[in-house]
Amino acid sequence: MIKAVFCHRFVYSFFGVMSLSAVLKKNGHKTELVMEPAVSKAVSGILRATPRIVIFSTLTATGDFEWALEVANGIKQKNKNILTVFGNLHPTLFPEESLSHPSVDIICRGEGEYALLELCSRLASERDYSDIPGLWVKGPEGIVKNPPGKLIENLDEFPFPDRDLYQKYGYFNNLDSIDVLAGRGCPFSCSYCMNPVMRNMFRDSGKFIRKHSPDYLIAELEQIKEKFRPKYFTFVDELFTINKEWLREFSGKYKTRIGLPFVCNITPDTADDEVIALLSQTGVFCVCMGIETGNDEIRRDLLNKPITNAQIERTADSLHVRGIKLLTSNVVGWPGETVENAFETVELNRKIKTDFIYATVFQPYPGLPLTEKLRAEGVLPVIPLKDFDTTFFKGSVLKQANIAQLVNLHKFFFWVFKFPRLKSIVRFLIKLPPNWLFEQLFIISYAWLALSCFRRHPLQLLAMGAGNTRIFFGDKGISR
Repeated sequence: MIKAVFCHRFVYSFFGVMSLSAVLKKNGHKTELVMEPAVSKAVSGILRATPRIVIFSTLTATGDFEWALEVANGIKQKNKNILTVFGNLHPTLFPEESLSHPSVDIICRGEGEYALLELCSRLASERDYSDIPGLWVKGPEGIVKNPPGKLIENLDEFPFPDRDLYQKYGYFNNLDSIDVLAGRGCPFSCSYCMNPVMRNMFRDSGKFIRKHSPDYLIAELEQIKEKFRPKYFTFVDELFTINKEWLREFSGKYKTRIGLPFVCNITPDTADDEVIALLSQTGVFCVCMGIETGNDEIRRDLLNKPITNAQIERTADSLHVRGIKLLTSNVVGWPGETVENAFETVELNRKIKTDFIYATVFQPYPGLPLTEKLRAEGVLPVIPLKDFDTTFFKGSVLKQANIAQLVNLHKFFFWVFKFPRLKSIVRFLIKLPPNWLFEQLFIISYAWLALSCFRRHPLQLLAMGAGNTRIFFGDKGISR
């Protein structure tokens, strides 16, 4: 038996962490979670748990990796025998850079359930673990770079995600809505998304787009419903409506056995009248649809997302007829975007009568197809990861004349959408330097979204805000 501790700084439940923990527990190992933004407290919490290994889930260009390195350094200073394992996007995309740090022992590239299970099994029996697929392992003779592990095509092989792991913090106690993952992978190749990068990276490792069976998912929902008593569910799959036959089967079973309202993600080209009718009959409260920009040319040519405003308008009309609320995902600060282009995005949302607005600032993260395209064209230099903000809600590293105005408009996006008479005032205000007050106005609008659409309980929202505000708006998110 091996004791593994998962550690991350965001106050949020990560599906990768919950899935890994469930697989380890099912096979006789012990797991614990340390969810703490302050480095010193995270180190103390890990050492108190006396683990054999510590697993860090690290995102790219968010300060996550740097934070995790500080924690790993603190652990190694106290106990060099604890193995550190880094997973998620950063080590998957930048394996050599990740393993160049003395406090990183192992990285996991891609999905890690069975790679981590094999690692724990070999540690328990004191066997060599340097040749496990999916892992790059640092040893006395250098780094062993193993090939990617196979993607598990039958997701029903996995036990239900280990939500009990987070109950050490009472995470699910005050949640009106609980997140659920029905499948993995996305078929589209949007230039601003990591999905095409990951799909290409693991193209020889198995089927990339997978769904749990309706029976598995319904059984998981029944367990959550009995244990945590939520009022809603939020399906966080990149695309919930990818398989119409699956949706038909799921819909019938969900209505009779679950019967709670839910939120899911759709695209106009996968949500025809039949799909929207199924969602309505099943009990959808709201759907999320990616608009990204109100300009057809930017969406088609820059973002590689060949969906038109006309398609978006038709889908929105169909949703409204069925009484389904609409949450749109929008981005401000695209390369070459003008202020008028950004206002087009606001106006499209007004035209389709969007119910809930979600907006971010574009970040040219390393490895994105759009980032690589801009670099190849000489438009964008190589940007060090440390220069990125800790979140896509704050600023931009793009060097273009209007970027400060676009970043400011992001902070007013909700307000000018909700109160169009403010447009002339906002046009003046966005010419001012970005500042703390504008950020607070954005936080207020995001809190409204969390309460009204994501159905966060006020107590849960306060807890998440207290835990994450320093990360989002502090000094690159590294807290001591």
